[in-house]
Amino acid sequence: MAIGLYEQEENEMRITDKVDVGGVNFQKPEKTKDKASEGAAGETGAQDDQITLSGTAKEIGRLQAEVSKLPDVRTDKVDELKNTINAGTYNVKGEAVAGKLLNNAIIDELI
Repeated sequence: MAIGLYEQEENEMRITDKVDVGGVNFQKPEKTKDKASEGAAGETGAQDDQITLSGTAKEIGRLQAEVSKLPDVRTDKVDELKNTINAGTYNVKGEAVAGKLLNNAIIDELI
C-alpha cells in the first residue's frame, strides 16, 4: 500500500519516490544537470536565489518581532486578581461561567 512517499508492506516501511494521489501514481522528476548553464571552461554558472517580500509580509514580520518582545504573563492582571482574591472581594458570576461552559460544550459537539 502506498502512503505518500512511503510504501508499507506488512511490518516494513520503505521510502520511495512514488506519490499515490487518488489512485494515480506520480514519480518525482529526476534532477538533471543543466548543460546550458555550464561555461566554456566547464565552470557552472552560479545564479543567486532571490526573494522579494510584499509590504504585508514585511509588516507581519515586524509585528511578530514586536509580539515576541511581550511577556507571556500579564503580571498587572495577575496581581490585580491576586489582590481581589486575598481581599475577599473576588466575585464569580455563576451565569457567566455556566454560559461559557455551555458554549464550549456545544462547540465541542459540533467539532
